[in-house]
Amino acid sequence: MTVTRDRIKRSIAIDQIGYINRVLDRFEMTDCRKRSTPMEIGYKPHAIQAEEQPFDSKTFQKAIGSILYAVLGPPPDITDATSVLGRYAAQPWTLHWEAVKHLLRYLRGTSDCKLTIYDPSIGPELSLVHDSQ
Repeated sequence: MTVTRDRIKRSIAIDQIGYINRVLDRFEMTDCRKRSTPMEIGYKPHAIQAEEQPFDSKTFQKAIGSILYAVLGPPPDITDATSVLGRYAAQPWTLHWEAVKHLLRYLRGTSDCKLTIYDPSIGPELSLVHDSQ
């Protein structure tokens, strides 16, 4: 987590850009396409099809653990998706891993979000800034 102080604007910004980039690098997702939602709409984690295969639980658990740490910082909108996927950490299937990759793609798209706190006498008390370049 990075804390940046701007004396001129009298603000403090908190972000996890570096951490999220390291997580994406660890799971070889640095060049993945970005997603606009943390989880697919209508995702049914319990609907395992016949063609689904068991997935390596260690890799799955490492990914969920890394994402859980990111929940402690500025992107609180991933809490629900992480909680749902964490239920399958003991016995994940490829369907669940695809959902984790979707969540990592979402983190890539929102990794530049910062939580900024301003002096209330000169501006808003709290704002979330997202640079969508």
